[in-house]
Amino acid sequence: MSVRESYADAEWAVGVRDEWSGGQVPATQDPIRARLMKTLGGRRGVVDGGLPPLLFAVVNAVAGASSTRSVALGSAITAAATAGVAIVILRLTRREPLRQALGGLAGLAIAIAFALRSGEARGFFLPGIYVDATYAIAFFGSALVGRPLIGFIYGLLSGRRGHWRQNASLRRALTWATLGWSLVFAVRAGGQAYLYIDDQPALLAAGKLVLGWPLTILAAVLTLAAIGRITRRA
Repeated sequence: MSVRESYADAEWAVGVRDEWSGGQVPATQDPIRARLMKTLGGRRGVVDGGLPPLLFAVVNAVAGASSTRSVALGSAITAAATAGVAIVILRLTRREPLRQALGGLAGLAIAIAFALRSGEARGFFLPGIYVDATYAIAFFGSALVGRPLIGFIYGLLSGRRGHWRQNASLRRALTWATLGWSLVFAVRAGGQAYLYIDDQPALLAAGKLVLGWPLTILAAVLTLAAIGRITRRA
């Protein structure tokens, strides 16, 4: 790899970081990167997605120290639901896009339903484990059959759905990227499944945060850098 290519890759990754963190990005930023970061939600998405589970775990632990398990679970559910509704109301008052907030609220409702049905705090995190395991299998299977999901996502974001199939290097990179994303989902599902079996709701919340957005950001940066390197060569 030449010095110029290395510098370009570093510049690409810094652009992803700046856009995620709310920093200034050039007006000529890559449309694929811009659309992907908008889809993921950026820094606001981290807060909106992480606050309800964190409140659930904290309230459940605090209330559980001085009350029964059922009372602690009810208090934790109330706190998480209140946070989810507050996020939607805040976005509504600020006239911000509601798609992600409403999607998060729907996911929160499902998690609460699982917790109520099981009567255990750890049940709150079970839907997320199922989703991550499903994604891991789907991404891995798509790469094995030569239909990498990252390729289809790249086609949708770039507006050229069949373009990547005509470039052998790009197709190979997208296949490896799909396998990488499969590993991310597998690590996330496996780590949380272990904590679920061990009945550690507080650690499940921490694991959801640690194994969630940091891995997602890393995978997105590496994927975009690989795509950018190949498309610049082309």
